[in-house]
Amino acid sequence: MAKKKESGKQSSDKSIGAKPVKAGKSEKKGKGQKPLPLKRDIELTVAYVGFGGNAGQSRYFYSFAPDVVTLSTNGPVQMSYIFEPQVPQRFQIINVLSSDSFKQIQNVQVAADGRSVSFLNLNSVQTLIFFTVLVRDNESNSIEATVISCDPQVGNDPQITPAGKRNKRG
Repeated sequence: MAKKKESGKQSSDKSIGAKPVKAGKSEKKGKGQKPLPLKRDIELTVAYVGFGGNAGQSRYFYSFAPDVVTLSTNGPVQMSYIFEPQVPQRFQIINVLSSDSFKQIQNVQVAADGRSVSFLNLNSVQTLIFFTVLVRDNESNSIEATVISCDPQVGNDPQITPAGKRNKRG
């Protein structure tokens, strides 16, 4: 279930800020309407550390919570990368770049305040998705460190049931 992190916050497999959804089930929009995609929020922390970081010529540190996301349900997932509240206002998410050859990532939308980015992951093909969340440091004095590339780890592993092999209730 929930685990304690060193910071005292709790981490769980449930989406942050989204309605709890049972694994493998989509939220229903209404009777007879197409189900909405599952929601998955991932926290992004970015900090200026001066040296010893993991990005921007070792001047910045970033991390994701959870650090690895594996999507094992079949069907689309609305993914959002959201700054933790402690991330200074000097940082702004500006884009997502992807080398997704299976076209799993669609409809990238950066929030107007630059504190989050959302997109639809079709999650229809078993694949490791390579993309980066680009973050700008609006107080940087260095051209090279102005944009920080934060690379999350996302794997699509949909449980696709072949036609005719579905369990029948009865």
